[in-house]
Amino acid sequence: MKLTDEDIAVLFDLGQTLCRSGEGVLPILRAQFPGLPITQCPACDVSDEPFRAGEYFDLHLLDTRDHCWKVTTDSLAATGLLLAMHLGTT
Repeated sequence: MKLTDEDIAVLFDLGQTLCRSGEGVLPILRAQFPGLPITQCPACDVSDEPFRAGEYFDLHLLDTRDHCWKVTTDSLAATGLLLAMHLGTT
């Protein structure tokens, strides 16, 4: 699934809102955007600069077209998302 800049903004804002309300972000985002690979890990596990930094998580774009996923800064190549969760956030 190719992502538009609008998709990325909606996902980021929705994710931040869900975290703020204490809801588990990953299952809800996956349900809202079926077919889009979305994963999460602790922010301390990611050394790349985020595409977008937030209060509860940093958003990294993923290129999932090959066997091994890779972080990308190119929104045109983005086919998935990585939520790098800040300490204490689920």
